Amino acid sequence: KCDFFEEIKEDLISVIFDIHNKNPFELMGKFPELSNLKKNMTESDHNFFNIKNTGVQKLGKWIGENLIQCYKELNIETKQITFRESWFHVTKKGGYHNIHYHLNSPLAGIFYVQSGGSEIGNRWLNPIPGYIDKYSSKWCRTKYDSEFTEGKLVLFPGWLFHSAVPHEGEDLRVVLAFNSIPE
Repeated sequence: KCDFFEEIKEDLISVIFDIHNKNPFELMGKFPELSNLKKNMTESDHNFFNIKNTGVQKLGKWIGENLIQCYKELNIETKQITFRESWFHVTKKGGYHNIHYHLNSPLAGIFYVQSGGSEIGNRWLNPIPGYIDKYSSKWCRTKYDSEFTEGKLVLFPGWLFHSAVPHEGEDLRVVLAFNSIPE
């Protein structure tokens, strides 16, 4: 959880909605032709952390520091990471981002900005489909739903299938996402 999130939250939301309001609920990112994968959401271009804004830059630096630490825990020594892409989603009620993964990213991430009234952050799928038995079923579920906590960073291997389930809240849900590479 980002300990300074409340200090930058309004700034982040302002930057995001300045972009969102130009083309509300359009897919502006790298894959707009995959509209059947996404519904009722804005996806920005994939250079969010390049925006010259104090809150955006401070958050990007903090996420980068957490990524370096996580890479080290995975025995991948690095002093610097590169964000291959970074973008936001603004989702209205009923909107979703269906099952997908993040290609060519050892560690990808999602940062929860505004819940919009949703309790579920993302759905994560077990990478070993169908594996369940009477002894391990307590721990080895076919799916896991993470809780949407504003200011929370979730890091995961890019190959892990996940989705943003249909948004049930009345207000707009806002998340940041990114792909990273260790240098």
